[in-house]
Amino acid sequence: MRSEDILAQIDDTLDDWTVSDDAMRSRPGLPSPPVARMHVPMDARQFLIRRLIDEHGLTRMTARHAVMAAEEGRDSEHAELVRAEAARVVREMTDRIRIAIRPMAEAAVAALRQLGQALDQLKQVAPPQPLGRRHDRPAWQSPYGPPQRRR
Repeated sequence: MRSEDILAQIDDTLDDWTVSDDAMRSRPGLPSPPVARMHVPMDARQFLIRRLIDEHGLTRMTARHAVMAAEEGRDSEHAELVRAEAARVVREMTDRIRIAIRPMAEAAVAALRQLGQALDQLKQVAPPQPLGRRHDRPAWQSPYGPPQRRR
């Protein structure tokens, strides 16, 4: 950190009226976030239209009309193609999800196995006490102490 940065922080602290005079606050200069264009994600309809154009060579308007007809339940010239492409997209996405979740699921299974083994060992060390009567008190005595007197 340069000396100019430190002096700027001190000046900012002294000019800050949000805290009392005897309090000092340091606000380090944070790096500005990189300027990048945000890519707006496509909705499902646009994604399917783009796939029909790229994969099957349909024109934009033909693909759009085919997808809209399939959404509305109408039959069209390319209805079967739209259904097949939608099923293919769903399969691809579920495969991606399955691949992404597999390590987490395997780790969860391993952790549950370890927990089960630890519980088995705990049962062997200290068997669970049966619920019900406590053996350190007479059978007639309440586990909550003597009953309260009526007034």
